[in-house]
Amino acid sequence: MITNRLKKLLLKNNIAIDYKISPTEFNTKKDFIISLYQSKGYEQINDSLILFLGYFLNKSFSARGNHIDFTLEKVLTYNNKGHYSYIESCFDLKNLIPFANVYDNYYTLLINEDNCVYAEGFKLLLYGSDPFEALENLLQGTPIETFKL
Repeated sequence: MITNRLKKLLLKNNIAIDYKISPTEFNTKKDFIISLYQSKGYEQINDSLILFLGYFLNKSFSARGNHIDFTLEKVLTYNNKGHYSYIESCFDLKNLIPFANVYDNYYTLLINEDNCVYAEGFKLLLYGSDPFEALENLLQGTPIETFKL
């Protein structure tokens, strides 16, 4: 969920989002998100990812010199199911699902079945134990852990 800390970081970075999404609007977004992922071969979509994208779907902004883009159609254009099988096998991760482009599209944000969020690009960076914590850490420019690919 959106913590007070995340709200402060969003405000500090001049990022405005609607904190009160109606159930009808959320269900419409949820159906769209699930349908789009299924069309690309993803069958199991994390509930925490759906909740997160309910707030941030198709949002794009810059913070700390980092462009963050949650335009799902764009992210999924190049990231079909199986694209991350190498990373899954190397780091014992399961069901990686892309959901954003960060660092001017050099990295892709991925969530695994345990809700942990990674940025994949030149390295694999762990950003949080869920998408909301990961966004906090992205806005501060502080990954939790770095792995060499």
